[in-house]
Amino acid sequence: MGKVSVFIDGASKGNPGKSAYGIVIFKDNKIYKKIGDYIGITTNNIAEYLSLIFALIECLSFKTEDIEIKSDSQLLVKQVNGEYKVRDKNLFIYHKIVTFLLSKYNNIKVVHISREENNIADKIANSFIENKEGLF
Repeated sequence: MGKVSVFIDGASKGNPGKSAYGIVIFKDNKIYKKIGDYIGITTNNIAEYLSLIFALIECLSFKTEDIEIKSDSQLLVKQVNGEYKVRDKNLFIYHKIVTFLLSKYNNIKVVHISREENNIADKIANSFIENKEGLF
């Protein structure tokens, strides 16, 4: 079994504003997959949660391996790890979905990284916003 590292990012141009997510999955220190998508008008925090949800769904095939999900969103990481309470009613449902998905994994961690370490996922998310200029 190899190690899986997943870099995630949610982006919003305005808050709320046009939003997207980006995900980069590394398996055995090589890029395995890059994904992202435009998610419409929402907040940055919701975009961050959706990036984690889509990453957890995407990685279900690795559920028995050691997985480390890396995010530059301190709020997301601290809420997921139980260090912060989820006080925002709009984030509550996303947190519930994340908690459910995390229960499907054997050995998974969600860790905070700097913005500079997350540049690939950030570029993916922002590229989907830039390509959707004419949409809602």
